[in-house]
Amino acid sequence: MFEKSSPAKRGRVLRRAATYAVAVLSLSAASLHAQTITIGIGTQNTTTNTVTGGIVLKELGLLEKHLPKTGKYKDAKYQLNWQNFTSGPPVTNGMMADNIHIGMMGDYPLMVNGATGQATGNETQLVAIIAYNEFGGGNGIVVPKDSPYYGLADLKGKQVSVPFGSAAHGMMLNALRLHGLKPDFWTLISQSPEIGSTNLKEKRIDGHGDFVPFAELLPFRGIARKIFDGVETKEPTFHGVVIRKDFGEKYPEIVVAYIKALMEANDWVRADPRLAAEKIADWTKIDKEVVYIFLGPNGVHTLDPTIKPRWGEAMKVGYDVLQSMNLIKPLDTAKWVNDRYVRQAFKDLGKDYDAQLK
Repeated sequence: MFEKSSPAKRGRVLRRAATYAVAVLSLSAASLHAQTITIGIGTQNTTTNTVTGGIVLKELGLLEKHLPKTGKYKDAKYQLNWQNFTSGPPVTNGMMADNIHIGMMGDYPLMVNGATGQATGNETQLVAIIAYNEFGGGNGIVVPKDSPYYGLADLKGKQVSVPFGSAAHGMMLNALRLHGLKPDFWTLISQSPEIGSTNLKEKRIDGHGDFVPFAELLPFRGIARKIFDGVETKEPTFHGVVIRKDFGEKYPEIVVAYIKALMEANDWVRADPRLAAEKIADWTKIDKEVVYIFLGPNGVHTLDPTIKPRWGEAMKVGYDVLQSMNLIKPLDTAKWVNDRYVRQAFKDLGKDYDAQLK
């Protein structure tokens, strides 16, 4: 027979149990606060119009400055995992593998990013823009400097390279569509900016299509001559910020902090564009004069994080181009575009988002 415990003894047991429960909960809360939050950030350091979303933040420590440090983030430690790529598709691969939580890329790869995420259950969201040109400036096609080719028509049947899946690839597909030309107009091969530049210099290819800054950088360095500019498509080009949807839902304050850091980086460039061009040149090895062409006063690209309706219209055109060539899966843009984070960043900084949107 078990001995019945007295009311006093039972009370002591219950008090000890309650004390133990409180201790366990406290330890759990402490572990939450002390957790290390890893943030994978996929950048394109040599793509000049993405620098305020990547290399500038890294070198100036702006993201660390804005990361939340109160509430559930009290005592949290951050591990920033910066990953640099030469184009957008590898960033998407990293996001699908959950190694990258915040990424940046151009308009066409952005759409492929969103469609791929929705198709695989690794949803992403477009949360801000880094820089844009309303008419397509920045993308272009170049040929060797002493090439006999001077226009798009001259490249018929020629071997031309471009980073597949990039904003420049989209521009070239759109150029064919606008001129009523079929995809087999030229022999198109995939090459990174570095490989394409080398092959162009050694005349292993007849032409090379690329995004910012290469259609200006290669002529500046005396390697090539530009024969087609993205403005001839009259369609906007832009680079934007995408996040993994699950990361944003778990850490919305971190996404807002990133956009605040982006906005501060934009202000840093505007405050002293000459110094900014020199620093960015040091960090990226892109000539400061070319950086200035894009990001200086009245430069080719405008720094503005707002997601304007015009970009949505441009994406519809781009999506149709990709879909006509079976290069993209279905994309629900209503689910994919999310301006909640950038609006919150503007609000926190006392800025008027709707005024800037216009």
